[in-house]
Amino acid sequence: MRYRTGNTLIDLDAREIRRGDAVVDVEAKVFDLIALLLAHRDRAVDKRELNAALWGDRPVTDAALSQQLRKARRALGDDGDAQRVIRTVHGRGLRWVGPLVEAIQPPAPIQSQPQAVVSRNVTASRARPWALAATAALLLGVLAAAGWRLAQWPSHARVLAGVRIAVLPTDDQSGDASLDWTRNGLMGLMASLSGQGGGVDVVAAPDVLAIDAGTRPLDANSAQSLRAALGVTHVLATRLRRVGPLYELDLHLIAAGAAERQETLHGSAPAPLAVDAVAQMRRWLGLDPLPDVRNRGIGNPFLSEAYARGLAAQLHGDLAGARKYFEICLDQDPGLAWARLGLAITQGATGDAAASTDNAAKVAAAAREQGNEELLVAALRELGSNAFRRGDLDEAARHLDAALADVSANRPLMLVDLLVADASIEDERGHFQRSRAQFDRALAVARESGNRRGEALVLVNLASLENGAGDAAAAASMLRAGLDAARAAGDASIEGNTLANLGAAEANQGHLLDAAVLLRQALAIARRRGDLQLEMLTSVQLIWVLAPFGRDTEIENLAKQVSAASEREHNPYWKAELDWAIGSLAARRGDRTAALAHFENARGRYRDAGMTRNLAPLLADIVEAATANLDAARAHEAASAFRAIAEADVRAWGAWLPLIDAQLRRVDGDASGALAALEARLDRAPDATGAAAQASLFQLGRWQVANGQPEDLLLRSAWQPWLEQHPDAIALRVGALHASGRDADAAIEQTRLDRLKQAPQLDPDAERQ
Repeated sequence: MRYRTGNTLIDLDAREIRRGDAVVDVEAKVFDLIALLLAHRDRAVDKRELNAALWGDRPVTDAALSQQLRKARRALGDDGDAQRVIRTVHGRGLRWVGPLVEAIQPPAPIQSQPQAVVSRNVTASRARPWALAATAALLLGVLAAAGWRLAQWPSHARVLAGVRIAVLPTDDQSGDASLDWTRNGLMGLMASLSGQGGGVDVVAAPDVLAIDAGTRPLDANSAQSLRAALGVTHVLATRLRRVGPLYELDLHLIAAGAAERQETLHGSAPAPLAVDAVAQMRRWLGLDPLPDVRNRGIGNPFLSEAYARGLAAQLHGDLAGARKYFEICLDQDPGLAWARLGLAITQGATGDAAASTDNAAKVAAAAREQGNEELLVAALRELGSNAFRRGDLDEAARHLDAALADVSANRPLMLVDLLVADASIEDERGHFQRSRAQFDRALAVARESGNRRGEALVLVNLASLENGAGDAAAAASMLRAGLDAARAAGDASIEGNTLANLGAAEANQGHLLDAAVLLRQALAIARRRGDLQLEMLTSVQLIWVLAPFGRDTEIENLAKQVSAASEREHNPYWKAELDWAIGSLAARRGDRTAALAHFENARGRYRDAGMTRNLAPLLADIVEAATANLDAARAHEAASAFRAIAEADVRAWGAWLPLIDAQLRRVDGDASGALAALEARLDRAPDATGAAAQASLFQLGRWQVANGQPEDLLLRSAWQPWLEQHPDAIALRVGALHASGRDADAAIEQTRLDRLKQAPQLDPDAERQ
């Protein structure tokens, strides 16, 4: 049997779903759910019957069914807000309500000719328009910073072959403060050169610095810890000394077991010695000689030092300093591709997307001409990163397809990062089965190669996928497993990012005290490590969390730190994030004119930097503030811009449209219609806890109190999760209780609110695992 609903064709015999000419990727259990609802479209199918049909006697959580429901709706072009095809009937289960046409393929005649499809209508009565939302949405960041897409890869045995090296920071024993740059700069230079010529998979310098053992002088314990954390076969350590006008660089290569090689190199400058060190290491490993760079290009003494200084600044988070050194290199030699790549990466990180893309494209062209695999992959990866930042996922995928065509199969370190980012991109593009398959493959490669850091990276990103699929419990479990793996690997970078993600997850569920503790832990790690990016973004997130508690002094200090760093680093993204947060604080104080000014500043910064993916939630805030300020023209303009983004990505932003529409009705003078529309939206999904549902609930609550309908607020059960730790929810309840004449109850709630604002978890020195 074949059925058509809208432009979607469901072939039960072939177990296939098509939209237009394209086959929709759908899991077996999801198809079973669709087929079951089709077979019983005359009634609502309750949860017990659904669970029995899909899982038999195996006990499952409500979240498991919610996840399958979300995927089924997506496969049919439906969603939890619209419920045009599958409706949740409160207290009764799920029911097929979509228009349905049975497509009958008649038998073919003897002559083999194409036959037309004969159709007839199949009616289905409508159920009541009440629905339960499936899941809560967490704002989880994707940690993969480089590499994206992967096609088909060979078996693990082949993938895990080859040499995998971690280059440690140089132990500077010169006693000369002017040589501080050599610690990370020489490491970065050697890491850049080690992979040239093939045969070596090199851990990126930032990943080495993220591992605690990577920042200590090399000994047997730290070498073993690094191999266990990163899954490497060799560790390369160097020690720099100054003897009169000359320098000595001790080179120490340790392999698994007791194998090791040592040598001392002599020269007149540190950077050229690092170039010689890489050449010696490749000889020890029996690899092809390093390309001839000793007296030209990066091997030039002046240029190698300038490039190493640029890398040192970049690793320290000094993007302005990094840019200066890379530009010095290019002034001397415009054809120095690695320096141009460093400049492109710095430009991309500071929001200069156009310049970054132009330089990365030049590097890619040069790498193709030179046949330099390492350089080409890095350049294409940066092009993909820029495309991702501006929201062009298809272009990102094209660049990364080209990159993966040039990646050797014996680089599991790079492979894990590529698989993680590829899976994340596929999730963004709606290819969920492929996304999960790539994550699973990355996890297998990481575990088989002994890469605990990679394992943590995969698990944290898997949490984002599970959350997007509607399984919040699985997402939280993955995050905590990722946190355990990061700590086992000693990777403070992933640990800090995971803590920040956990903080965001708790905040999005209204658990602001828990969020504050987790974010403070992430902030402490960022400051200890000098991770300026994590520090800035965590600081802004903490501003949002602390604002409802009235922690103005700490908020002001955090804002000053973010503002100073943004100016120093010329980073428009940090400036935009801060403007957005400060605008929200102004709106909270009732100064909506100032709020709108800050929001527009942030909007301009995002737009100028090409960061279209950040605009949608900001535009939603502009609509809300303009509505409260009775600025109809601005509300409509921002809503129109939001709608354009939502139409391009309905999955991400479609759930916000009912709220936007209600706000426009209110600013146009139809206050009662706006309130009724928002009530209806929340009635359709009374248990929804996602970002759009949360914003709708709080907006409705403010309108109900303002319109003299406090009882409606007090009776809505959706407030319950927010009344434990969210001051704004409790404050609305206090106002509603007073308006209802329940002053004694209001006093009790006010006392609880006052205590909440003094909770020990808000103390900057609070610690909780």
